[in-house]
Amino acid sequence: RKSPTSTGYKEDQMKEVLELVDVEDEETTGEVNKTPDLSTLYMLQIVSKAIDISLAKELKNLLFGSSLCCFSEEWKIQSFTFSNIPQLKYGIVQKKGGPCGVLAAVQACVLQQLIFADSNRNRDTRCLQPSEAHRTKCLSLALADVLWRAGGHEKALVALPSGRQQFTPTGKYKADGILETLILHSATRYEDLIVFLQQNIHQFEIGPYGCILLTVSVILSRSINLVRNDFDVLTNRLIGSHGYCTQELVNLLLTGKAVSNVFNNVIELDSGNGNITILKGITSRSDIGLLSLFEHYDVCQVGCYLKTPKYPIWLVCSESHFSVLFCLEKDLLSDWKTGRRFDLYYYDGLANQDEEIRLTVDTTQVCPENKENDLTPPLEHCIRTKWQGAVIDWNGTEPIL
Repeated sequence: RKSPTSTGYKEDQMKEVLELVDVEDEETTGEVNKTPDLSTLYMLQIVSKAIDISLAKELKNLLFGSSLCCFSEEWKIQSFTFSNIPQLKYGIVQKKGGPCGVLAAVQACVLQQLIFADSNRNRDTRCLQPSEAHRTKCLSLALADVLWRAGGHEKALVALPSGRQQFTPTGKYKADGILETLILHSATRYEDLIVFLQQNIHQFEIGPYGCILLTVSVILSRSINLVRNDFDVLTNRLIGSHGYCTQELVNLLLTGKAVSNVFNNVIELDSGNGNITILKGITSRSDIGLLSLFEHYDVCQVGCYLKTPKYPIWLVCSESHFSVLFCLEKDLLSDWKTGRRFDLYYYDGLANQDEEIRLTVDTTQVCPENKENDLTPPLEHCIRTKWQGAVIDWNGTEPIL
């Protein structure tokens, strides 16, 4: 049966089901691999349709606060491309500042797949030196998890460029050469989503627009209405000044909801005259955690749903930049003995990092109170928001100030 590919659509094919079916002759069965690809086992049901101008406008309003804004060059050139440095083969490289929140969230989800998908690999650093094929597979699974979570574990949407405009930009809409070309592919089975992402993973890994495609996909998987309802303030946006990711976008990627805060659950503020202001936080324990320098400065408080996640992997929010901290010991968060002294690995995709950074955290000792003129690395402040007063050894690496 003929099925349209992700490019070269005709107008009358815009809304139909893709069914990719592998057909085998008796003569060719001898050549078939003994472990067939998932896509040979069932029909892949993906509903595809072109983006229209009204949806593109809504997306831009949600992202930037105006349909006359466009993605910056920093966003346009960023995909999920891995490092070639042998010790950092697991690391996604950031080209320029801006979309670090998206990159760090995906990096954390890739690490979850690399380290903890196979329980036998818990304490072995070899999992941090994957083959190119394996790390690409982990990227596919990480993106699938992000999108499926945003779709409430019922559906997901993958936005891919078609190479040509799907509508004519008119009125208060500024074309950027990306949103106008999108075809939106919807899946209602997790298995379909994984196979479809594996078939199209080069669009995200090699790009050039991988970061933008995931951002649009995660918004539409959640839906524009639900994302806006997640916000504390309806006029909030997902990309802030200087092209930085807001906390709402990072929370959407990590938890599937674009809430504005990092504390647990909901806080109701009585602002007088019977007016109640509702501040929305994280509603359940997250797979991936978050530690924030803002907490060290008493600007915010990270709740235990993010501070003690299901996997020992944390985004580190240091001022306007996001990076990743992780441990190879799955039971760090459940076994007090493991939590006495342990190693944390640090990765920053923007820092031109050329070697592994391994920190040893010792909670059995107490760090002496710093003198005022001492320069304490911000990363240590972040770590001590969870392990208060812990002694941190950089193991010979120059501390990052």
